[in-house]
Amino acid sequence: MRSRRPAALALAAALVGGGLVTGIAPAQAAPPTAALLYDFDALPLGTAAASTAVADGAGAHPGTVRGAGATIVAGPRGGSDHALALPGGAAGSGAAFVEMAPGLTDATTGDVTISAWIKWSGGQDCAWAYSLGSSADRYLFATPQCGGTLIGAVKANGEQRAADDGPASATRWSHVAVALQSGQRVTTYVDGVAVASTATNATGAATVGTATFSGLIGKSLYGADPLFAGAIDDVRVDRAALSATQIADIAAPAAGVIARQDADAVDLGDTSAVTSDLSLPRTGAGGSTLTWTSSNPDVVSEDGRVVRPAPGSADGVVALVPTASFAGSTATGTPVRITVTADSAAELSARLTSTLVVPPVVASGTALPTVPGVDLRWSGDTVADGALVNTGDATRTASVTAAATWGDTTFSKTFTVSVLDAATGQNLVAYTRTPTDDHDANQDSVARSIHFAVGSTADQAQPLQNNYGVVFAKGEHAGVDNVDQRGIAAPSPFYFADGRLGFITTRVFLSGVPDATARSGATIYRAADDRGAQFDELGTIDLGTTGGVSAPRAVWDSGQKRYVVSWTDDNGAAQRTTVVDLSRTELVADPFNPENEGRRSRIVVDGNRGEVSAGALSTVATPSLSAFGARVANAEPSGSLLVGGALAAALSQRYNRVVNTAASVAPATVKAGETSELAATKVDLSYTDGSTATLPVDWKAEDLAAVAGAKSGTYTVSGTVRQKDYSVPFAANRADPTIYRYERDGKTQYLFIATDDLNNNNIASAHLPIRVSDTFEGLSDAAGGAQREVDLLNRLTKRDTTTDGRTIAGCYWAPEIHEIGGKLSILFSPCFNSGNPQANDGGDWQTVQSHIMQLRDGGDPANPADWSKPTAVLKADGSPLGRDGYRNISLDMTYFEANGQAYYTWSQRYTSPGFGDPLTWIAKVDPQNPTRIVGEAKPVISPSLSWELRLAEGSFAMERDGKIYLIYSSDGVSPRYVVGGVWADLDSDLMDIDNWHKYTTPLMKSVPMPAGVWDYLTYPQGPGHGAVTTDDDGNELYVYHTWGDGVAGNGRDTRIGRIHWAAGDRPVLDMSKDEEVLPALRTVTMSVTVTPTGAPTPTTTPTPTATPQPTVTPQPTATPTATPEPTATAQPTATPQPTATPTASAQPTPGTTGAPAATTATATASTTRVAQGSSFTVTVTGLTAGEQVRAVLHSQPLTITGIPAADASGTVTFRVNVPGDFA
Repeated sequence: MRSRRPAALALAAALVGGGLVTGIAPAQAAPPTAALLYDFDALPLGTAAASTAVADGAGAHPGTVRGAGATIVAGPRGGSDHALALPGGAAGSGAAFVEMAPGLTDATTGDVTISAWIKWSGGQDCAWAYSLGSSADRYLFATPQCGGTLIGAVKANGEQRAADDGPASATRWSHVAVALQSGQRVTTYVDGVAVASTATNATGAATVGTATFSGLIGKSLYGADPLFAGAIDDVRVDRAALSATQIADIAAPAAGVIARQDADAVDLGDTSAVTSDLSLPRTGAGGSTLTWTSSNPDVVSEDGRVVRPAPGSADGVVALVPTASFAGSTATGTPVRITVTADSAAELSARLTSTLVVPPVVASGTALPTVPGVDLRWSGDTVADGALVNTGDATRTASVTAAATWGDTTFSKTFTVSVLDAATGQNLVAYTRTPTDDHDANQDSVARSIHFAVGSTADQAQPLQNNYGVVFAKGEHAGVDNVDQRGIAAPSPFYFADGRLGFITTRVFLSGVPDATARSGATIYRAADDRGAQFDELGTIDLGTTGGVSAPRAVWDSGQKRYVVSWTDDNGAAQRTTVVDLSRTELVADPFNPENEGRRSRIVVDGNRGEVSAGALSTVATPSLSAFGARVANAEPSGSLLVGGALAAALSQRYNRVVNTAASVAPATVKAGETSELAATKVDLSYTDGSTATLPVDWKAEDLAAVAGAKSGTYTVSGTVRQKDYSVPFAANRADPTIYRYERDGKTQYLFIATDDLNNNNIASAHLPIRVSDTFEGLSDAAGGAQREVDLLNRLTKRDTTTDGRTIAGCYWAPEIHEIGGKLSILFSPCFNSGNPQANDGGDWQTVQSHIMQLRDGGDPANPADWSKPTAVLKADGSPLGRDGYRNISLDMTYFEANGQAYYTWSQRYTSPGFGDPLTWIAKVDPQNPTRIVGEAKPVISPSLSWELRLAEGSFAMERDGKIYLIYSSDGVSPRYVVGGVWADLDSDLMDIDNWHKYTTPLMKSVPMPAGVWDYLTYPQGPGHGAVTTDDDGNELYVYHTWGDGVAGNGRDTRIGRIHWAAGDRPVLDMSKDEEVLPALRTVTMSVTVTPTGAPTPTTTPTPTATPQPTVTPQPTATPTATPEPTATAQPTATPQPTATPTASAQPTPGTTGAPAATTATATASTTRVAQGSSFTVTVTGLTAGEQVRAVLHSQPLTITGIPAADASGTVTFRVNVPGDFA
């Protein structure tokens, strides 16, 4: 419909249907004269056949209908306003669209805006509403949905998108405009509001069409996209980048009508006797935003909250007036009369019973709730002046009672509350983030997760995990090996009845749009332990509403012995219900889920959830999170919770970097002349999370010589903790790396093999290179490793063939070296030419298949002739790995043994019909017949979490302390690549996916880059697909790749990470050198007592160690509120004594190498004898403030670790737990 408003109009107002319709006051010039305008008003209602001409109201570029099925229908203003309706259809279907006559823009064109009213029919992806341009390489366009969001975009040299948070409405008219500021920005406007803007170097020349058309309506310039289904009106092109004000001015004629219709359609039903909060509509059917004004906000607020007059008072009468606003136009509706009936004493008492809640944990000084119009009296041991107060130095749990009286009616409710002491109480802030991009390691799959921050106040809370997510949503299993990812919105922390930490959230698509469950429910997460080291998704609870669930909250109501779950509906009205047990779950059918035998957990409703009631809770105030949101990058804070110091410390320790805090060496006693083993003594290391490790030490040769020549006495030996430095990158353009320590005939060699990823063109890789070195570092580029590479296979020079006669045409993906059945073996995945299996080029990734080649007995790993031909690894029946009935690929195969059984795991997906997500599969294998799996293959890792983004590949096994770990990679080959892990008990059935336990947050992830910096060397991103190996000293290392653009070419590069086992046996795969050992702690000393030959070996006593010089910790870490009790670590011993008789004295380390030590400190034990499995305390005095003590428990002997430093008085007391098996 063409606008007939005068161009110079600044403000227009007209009475329509008894209400006011107001236009906008432009902040700048009115829109320029349109270059093209199709209003369709001249076409009669009914069919618009092919070749129908569409008049151009602006000039000489009429449109022409092509294809079949177009009709003329009523436009957004109704009446005589007409619009074009298109039927939509698949690509090539012959469905109708419109061509704009050629010549509208040219190579000199600068700024351009294209806009239209659209009423999309929905259910399509990437159907274009309109476009200017010539091909899939040059255009300006808008689509109502592509990948879940409405998009406006320009393309000249690459596409720049300005995307909304979700799709266009499929139920109403929307005004959509895309403005190109030539060479600067592209901006998308929806209903007059700029929803997204992106920088671009594309100019108006990108909009130039062909000799046939200037642009298209209803058809994409990509041949495979569907045709647009829906109605369209007022298609307009301007040779200017219109502002939001100008676009609103263009939309105003239709927008004003829509606003008037929405204002007149308001209906609140019967409001003659209101007793609870009103759900005031916030959105009209036409898309208008509805706001309200109240004649008496104390009785009915503008958000619909109702305060009933006190018992015995008169009813309250209020007028509510709606105002509809749409695309810059507004309309005021008819006032609605509201009568609020006065409370009765019985109703008020019942309402207070259900709505008055004091949370189970509060801070000292928390004001108790008040209720308007109610004389509420509070009593209890911790109540003072209307607040809960704790003046002690520990949490205090007490009963608190609220009471009120109205005539003969009495109300009383008692709560059990833990009041934190002022010194240790902390605030936990839960938030998500506004997604940005890979550069910030804040893509949508990560941003839409629960993030944690902890601090003494909400304003001061510091993000944990480097502002990265901690709790991630599970997706929906939408088909065979297809997971539709979900995100989290509005997380709110709460306590379960047993004190365990939990969160209540809503589920959204990764675009941020709520999914279907958010209409009626919320999702619950629960900490797997008291420290919050892992969180389990218990499932979604149906809250009994269909009006929408936003900002859900949960609180344990100790007065009612049940949870109260509250939320706001789509209209902003407060709703609530009760739940007996939020951890009561059941398994329901989820047929495509490989876990739980095709079932999924959800919260039980029947007999567990109450009825829905209107109205908010009366509870304690919560802190404002606005300052936090402004301070923390991209934060969307949504809830906070008071937590004790111990839980705050535990969360900080778990989700911050693990950093070294102490280094000590146990004192040694040796006999004269028997000192050769001292050089192998390692340093004991302690870390911020309570974990420990050991490393070798390079002891000074002169100190060891002095001890070796001594006859008796105590000596100090100095040394430096041995840490290897590995070059970065270790190997450029090498992805999916493996380093294997190969031991044969008394000789150790290191073998390096990886995918050649030069320029990220690994499909076209020509070879399978291997490096062999006598030292670990010798494999690196810096040591010449690249020059020593040998091609075991090369499709160009050798025309490699497999045992089934096919010629390898590329890929050589993800090679791994293992010893299988006593033979050195390489597992890798080549690809082939899908049209010609004898061709050595044209490799197709959809033909990738896992293969094995083995070294002949006594062969040389660097000699290609000593390796067998590649053979495909197949099912037991000889068919390819994969799901029956599909065409499949298999890759990333690895091998491990557990309890004498050999296994393969690999990544597998189907590529036809359709595409499956890559899952990790497992099967048993006979090492003597490694080309066939044994029995049935089963999925073992399903990429169900949002950070995995439909991919689980590159697994590698490691064994530790009775567990098998699979380290794997997810998301995609890009800077978004990420490392995860699962573990299973060694004695469990490893073929059962339910015996594998997933770490729900990544083990290794991208490092965000500072704004304006693109440096993948300094800020590694996209880590993944690695293998575990050991260095020359036997230390575990993780060999992996990172994204390599601009580092040493543009391929992925190999790096080496130090493995540390954090508290709870969680592998840290990327510990830095300074995190492993603080620089100030790298120099260590060992006290050695030499006894004469033939003399009895004296009992070693605790000795203080030298305090390191002050140093700046690489990263701030949370200080635990309680020091963990020291633990006893076994040391080698020759002949254990039969009993433990704890005695202790302290000695400072001699200041001069080789000088005997002098005793200056005294240690006293609380007992002289101790039983196995019990404990005793030790007090050491005479130390200097901050001095650190070592202790060894005899007679086994056992090293005592975790001893705190001396206090200001030079005293330290610690408890020693004696192992039950101590001898």
